[in-house]
Amino acid sequence: MSVPESNFNAFRETLYQLSPELDGLRLNIAIDDDGKSFWVLRCKVPSNTFREQLPMAVEMLKENKDKNIVMYCTGGIRCEKASAYLRYKGFPHVFHVEGGVIEYARKAREQCLPLKFIGKNFVFDERLGERITDDIIAQCHQCGKPCDNHTNCNNDGCHLLFIQCDECKNKYDGCCSDECKEEFHLPEEEQQRARRAGRVN
Repeated sequence: MSVPESNFNAFRETLYQLSPELDGLRLNIAIDDDGKSFWVLRCKVPSNTFREQLPMAVEMLKENKDKNIVMYCTGGIRCEKASAYLRYKGFPHVFHVEGGVIEYARKAREQCLPLKFIGKNFVFDERLGERITDDIIAQCHQCGKPCDNHTNCNNDGCHLLFIQCDECKNKYDGCCSDECKEEFHLPEEEQQRARRAGRVN
C-alpha cells in the first residue's frame, strides 16, 4: 500500500532532507485493494496492467519532463522498472526509494528515525501485509470498521482481494458477499457447475 495522503508530506519532507536533489514531483507506483492501481501525481491511470500503464504515465508527465520525479512502491521492483522506462523515454531526473517502503521502514528502524509511513504496507506474499506502525488507516470493506487485514474471498470462483475484519470473516465465512458464502457452501460438484454457469472462459 502507498503512503497515506495524510502522511505523504511528512514522508516527502524526510526524503528531501536526506537528499535535497529529490525535491520535485511524486510518482507513486502503487497497487490498490483490487491489486491493480497505478498512481501518478494523485491521478489514477486508467488501466489494469503495468505494461499499459507505463506509456500512460509518460503521457501524463510529459509537461513535467524536466522536473525531478520521485517514485516509491512496496518493495522497489515496479519503481526499478518504471524509472528505467522513464529515463529511456527521455526523463532526465528520475529517482526512486531503493527497496521501496519495506527497505525504508527497515532503515528507519535501524537508525532509530521516526517512521513517516503509517499503518500496514501491502505485500505480495501469503502475509498480504507488513505492519509498519500500529495505526489502522483502512476500513473493513463489508462493515466499515477500522481494519487493515487483506484477505482473498474463500470462494475460489471469486477469490477477490479485499479488507475484512474478524467479525465479518466469521459472519461471511471468509467470503466477500452472501452470494459467495452461499456458493462456497455448495457441494463440490454443484459448486463447480454454479461457478461455470454464465461465465465465458
